[in-house]
Amino acid sequence: MSLSHRFSTATLVLVASLAAIVVPTSAAAAAGPAHGRLLAVLAPERPPAPTAITAPVTAETGPQCTPTPSGSRERRAGGVAFCVRTDKSAPGSLSAAGIAAADSFTCSVTGTNQMQYQRFESCLKITVSGTLVNSNGAPIGTATLNFVNSVMLNATTSAFEQQLTATVAATTGSVSQVAVSLTASCTSACTTTKANPWTGVKLLSRGQSATGTVTHSETLAKGAQDSFLLRYSAFITVPNAIPAQPTASWDGVVNLRCDNIVGNTAGCVYPGAQPDLQLSVATYKAAAMTYLWAQTYLPDAWGDGTPLRRLADESAANANRNRTCEDGTFVRLPDPPVPDDSCDEFPFAATYEGGTVGSLCADIAVIPEDGTWQVYEANPNKPVTGTEKCVRGHVTLFDNTNAGGELGRFTPRVRLLDLDKYTLTIVP
Repeated sequence: MSLSHRFSTATLVLVASLAAIVVPTSAAAAAGPAHGRLLAVLAPERPPAPTAITAPVTAETGPQCTPTPSGSRERRAGGVAFCVRTDKSAPGSLSAAGIAAADSFTCSVTGTNQMQYQRFESCLKITVSGTLVNSNGAPIGTATLNFVNSVMLNATTSAFEQQLTATVAATTGSVSQVAVSLTASCTSACTTTKANPWTGVKLLSRGQSATGTVTHSETLAKGAQDSFLLRYSAFITVPNAIPAQPTASWDGVVNLRCDNIVGNTAGCVYPGAQPDLQLSVATYKAAAMTYLWAQTYLPDAWGDGTPLRRLADESAANANRNRTCEDGTFVRLPDPPVPDDSCDEFPFAATYEGGTVGSLCADIAVIPEDGTWQVYEANPNKPVTGTEKCVRGHVTLFDNTNAGGELGRFTPRVRLLDLDKYTLTIVP
């Protein structure tokens, strides 16, 4: 989500300019000396559903020609060969229905020659054309086939399956049936444990489909990872013809990655799809609101306009945290306004964006008042300028720890490796 979109979707009321002083009301008045200027009043709104990434599918266009069998219906009609090529037409649209925050969508494809994917799944469609030609090379019949496959990955196992469907969309002239078989494979160390979605050859007439599943797995030592493509080879002919080689081949375009690095088991993802960490204000309170204020008012908009990158080295993350929160410039607030005050740094210490010296951070206190979240300058002697590269939120230790725990759970849940990018969305 862009920074400009954040302004349009969040209910943001700028109560005072960064140079003005506003006298707070109600609970704020009682706690007046404990913090400085009122900067803003914030309320998050529910974000739009995530969208999948679309990539064009590149295929070997052919043509690959297979002789028609002697005495066959096609040979009696004058057809000497059936020549197959992938559709060269411009890609159409590829849509995903029912997208949810959990990265779940239904494989629903229009157009052709595109792949759409999210962190744990993908949907691909490619169109293949076959032409029956006579001895002069002139066409006397055609067939158009659509191949659709959906891939479902799993965060806790490196075994996964695909569903593949071949449909004869149209036939003309002397072509009434086509014979279709399909083989899937993968590059690198991935093992295809079931390569064919159906046994042997399927004879399909116009409007008919063949559907089945193929399965893959990968054995990875602890600490290992592997990236690879899925690959497809189709054998498309008239009935009883025997092609010498695949008549159409294509790759899945986007690399999968399986790893045995995070969590207790191996798992697989599409690493090019950045996962989104959603933190609820209802659960994480002032911690979540601190991050939302930084995304909205500070220039880098971490996790929104600028993705965060996971820092896997725990000692480096601890050093980042110490540099930001333990540089001697964080002055804890009393209770009220913040019970059990703690320093909550953002960008997170466990990111490559974290670790700015704390004296350079904006110090804020996000306090619930009169049914709203009010953002104050935490230290009147350390004015907030709105140009800082980090923020230190005065947050109860419980909420601080709770938000950090969710970040820790998020890492294996989406198989986030070192340097992997992710976004952050604050929801109600």
